[in-house]
Amino acid sequence: MKVKMFLCSLGLLVSGVWAVAAGEFPDGWTWDDKPADRAAHAALEGKPMPAFHVKDWINGAITAAEIKSKVVVVDLYATWCGPCMKAIPHNNELLKKYKQQGLAIIGVCTSDRGQEIFAANARQYGIQYPAARDPELKTGKAWAAQYYPTYAIVDRKGIVRVVRLQPHHVEDVVKKLLAESAR
Repeated sequence: MKVKMFLCSLGLLVSGVWAVAAGEFPDGWTWDDKPADRAAHAALEGKPMPAFHVKDWINGAITAAEIKSKVVVVDLYATWCGPCMKAIPHNNELLKKYKQQGLAIIGVCTSDRGQEIFAANARQYGIQYPAARDPELKTGKAWAAQYYPTYAIVDRKGIVRVVRLQPHHVEDVVKKLLAESAR
């Protein structure tokens, strides 16, 4: 009986820890207002960062070695998206402010429209961080990007911590993750 109670208690404790880990940041910090959308993004959280299937890098291609032990903000965007374009100056400032502490930002143009103007759009809006386009939309699918912008943040260990974060909460998450150890 005592063993059974212990195992039940342990099970509740473990499931409670997983629930906390899955909801590390308030759901209100994401754009997900539908349970199915939140579930799709939460399924990525706590797992290694999905691979990128991109081409035509600007501002230098990113390799796994270059982002190892860094906090990575992944900005999945569309060239036609007004809020995406408004976020670029903030992304540039964020990188400037936290790069020396270990921040990297990667932009990925992952929409079926506007791929042909990716490079010109990046120049026009002054993207100062590495960005590439996702012509086959494989990266967008891997990150469950249904709306733009979709911000995802990866910790120093390469683990996705939050997906579809609202732009005004990106810096809050970045500061928290930069304070964590890479070990």
